[in-house]
Amino acid sequence: MPLTAKGKKIKSAMQKEYGKKKGEKVFYATENKGKIKGVTKKKK
Repeated sequence: MPLTAKGKKIKSAMQKEYGKKKGEKVFYATENKGKIKGVTKKKK
């Protein structure tokens, strides 16, 4: 799914903190858990 501006910002911050691969895993895990909302664009 394409990311919104908010999603790109949060993902890059997590990658900076945890490293490239681990940051991506943490980002998508938090999104799936429901902790962060509005990071991916909705399907039409």
